[in-house]
Amino acid sequence: MNAELIGKKAIVTGGASGIGRATVTALIDQGAAVAVLDRDEAGARSAAEEGRRKGGDAVAYTIDLADTKLIPTIVERVIQQFGRIDILVNAAGVAGRFQTLVEQEESDWDFIHTVNLKALMLMMKYVARHMIDRGGGGRIVNISSSSAFRARQSPIAYASSKAAVVQLTRSAAAELAKYDINVNAVAPGITATGMTRVLGDTEALQRIASSGPLENLFHRVSMPEDVAAAIVFLCLPGSRQITGQTIHTSAGAVV
Repeated sequence: MNAELIGKKAIVTGGASGIGRATVTALIDQGAAVAVLDRDEAGARSAAEEGRRKGGDAVAYTIDLADTKLIPTIVERVIQQFGRIDILVNAAGVAGRFQTLVEQEESDWDFIHTVNLKALMLMMKYVARHMIDRGGGGRIVNISSSSAFRARQSPIAYASSKAAVVQLTRSAAAELAKYDINVNAVAPGITATGMTRVLGDTEALQRIASSGPLENLFHRVSMPEDVAAAIVFLCLPGSRQITGQTIHTSAGAVV
């Protein structure tokens, strides 16, 4: 354990599974205390318990980010629990049903943009307020997607929400730099998570990564740990000069 984040307090949304859960583990390995936020109560508890078994400090909180009015309260609860927040990782997201532009249902559009963009913005808003008030800077990392950078047939609500996350990250970085708050994004490609399970098993995902519109240069599927490694790097002292950037972890799907 390098433990470069000892004493730091973090929030990870979507921390019960996939990239979020891998990020919880990686942050704990670096010595951070982590608040695991997820609508999956059992999954959040499991992630927190796993962290504590490793000797870390982790607490589970159940929240459905689609209910955005709950966000100020959950942030305040974490502050009361940990005393401060140094790191925010917005890993929660939904893909929704595959719908083209002419098929897009307004209710699905609103739900996806609420979770992927509005809730993310509100988490940033309330955590950034706290970081500014307490001083000392902080790190915010948002999860975008390679879908935000490639024009191909894909769920347009998901792709557009993830593209908006990139610009929100850049704008927030410009606003918050004077408070020593770094704001960056990570853009995964096809990654073996619950969200991609609809595309098939690991072997099927490997075929998709090797040919067709989701092909990448390495012809391989990312694991959640691959993405988490980039996220945690953006939280470490060595990345203090990086802000407003999107780091691609898509195995060369976007170059």
